[in-house]
Amino acid sequence: MEYPSFSVLITVYSKEDPEFLNQAIRSVIKQTVVPDQIIVVEDGKLTSELEKVIENHRKSFLNDFTIVKLDKNMGRGIASNAGIEKANNEWIAKMDSDDISKPDRFEIQLKAIQKHPEAVAIGGQVEEFIGRQSNIISKREVPLDSESIFKFAKYRSPVNNPTVMFKKSVVTELGKYSELRFLEDYDLWVKMLTAGFKIINVPETLVDMRMSDSLYSRRGGFKYLFVYIKLKDKWRRMGLGNYLSVFTSDVAMILNTLIPANIRKLAYKKILR
Repeated sequence: MEYPSFSVLITVYSKEDPEFLNQAIRSVIKQTVVPDQIIVVEDGKLTSELEKVIENHRKSFLNDFTIVKLDKNMGRGIASNAGIEKANNEWIAKMDSDDISKPDRFEIQLKAIQKHPEAVAIGGQVEEFIGRQSNIISKREVPLDSESIFKFAKYRSPVNNPTVMFKKSVVTELGKYSELRFLEDYDLWVKMLTAGFKIINVPETLVDMRMSDSLYSRRGGFKYLFVYIKLKDKWRRMGLGNYLSVFTSDVAMILNTLIPANIRKLAYKKILR
């Protein structure tokens, strides 16, 4: 079957684990449908171990392997924008540097692209693991159709970011990712939805997502809270949500910020998944 050409975009910074990065890139290369291009954005100076992993894959990958180097760490949004600019294809798949794509991830998404030509972004489900890939602790499920996604987005991010494939032209038209250090992906989905573009998710699990205790700490800081509250009001003015949904979301996030990290971790695993 003839599928659209696509690029895969990975951003990495110095604190990443080299073996995790190795597993992430390997899961992209070992797909049932291999990308035409892999773009790795080095978000600031990397360790020699990370550089070695990237170089080994660059040498072995048969298609285009593009490396983009940023002088200093700029954050995932700006790093992603630098990679988008270097993409040779209209469709770009995001991949986090410590996650593992299922072997048929891209094949599933490309079939969905052909079935839903109106969609400009296609995501899927994730299973979350700690330690070994087989140690699945939870699953983050997101809605499938564009109408349900719009409703869901009023309260929570409607796309699992590590699973998404999107159109370069649309993301560029919308100004690409914002320069935020938090929630830049959620912000992009809202820009798509409020501009009238269609997002869909497939029911299949596309990515095994690596979890750590630091994730729950990052989602509980006051910086994260202030960005969240500011964005929620901005999105309401853009046409997503109303005062009630914003108030409900803000109260939930304030409580999330105030509770201890271990309770937050339990809430994410048992309630928000």
